[in-house]
Amino acid sequence: MRPEQEAYLIGFLHAARVPGHPTIRHRDREVMEETAVLLDLACRYRKIPHVRLHHPERPLHGTQTEVILTLPEEILREIDPPLPAVFDRYRPDQPHLERGILEGCGTLCYKKSTRGIGISFTSFDPEWLSALRDEIRKHHPCGPIAETARGSRWFSIEDEATRSYADRLYGDPAAPHSRTRRRKLRRVLGQIGASAT
Repeated sequence: MRPEQEAYLIGFLHAARVPGHPTIRHRDREVMEETAVLLDLACRYRKIPHVRLHHPERPLHGTQTEVILTLPEEILREIDPPLPAVFDRYRPDQPHLERGILEGCGTLCYKKSTRGIGISFTSFDPEWLSALRDEIRKHHPCGPIAETARGSRWFSIEDEATRSYADRLYGDPAAPHSRTRRRKLRRVLGQIGASAT
């Protein structure tokens, strides 16, 4: 398993894990299928006994569903440390770690008000989110942490820095990433180009 794959996977699992539970949940089945492939690779690399990976879905609001993936205990122990310790461990591969985190708990979209890219991170754990913001603002400016109507917290990359941050995470097409998120970025860039004409 390559270092960048491991950093991306650990970032995604750390962001998407349900606190206190051995599961991760995500609304995008394709993202979870891709994660399951990397997780299987990580288990084989660590010689963790093979565990069949199931992807049960549970209904959410309306027609939406959420895919659930149960993690092996050995992997759970790796994502248990506080987020600053995870960043210290994967400092040489930090862009890959941040890409995994974004795909685990973030949003990338077309921001109509600025005709640019919108990038934000959300969590129900304010301390975790604050630690993430502290790391990202070392290289890209971030807005303040705010509360959503659902009680979670969020912050965004400042508008003037979103294009640069998207390039940091997705500039290398060979780096591990969600195909769904890359397609979304292409659509956003297309919308930006269309709005400029």
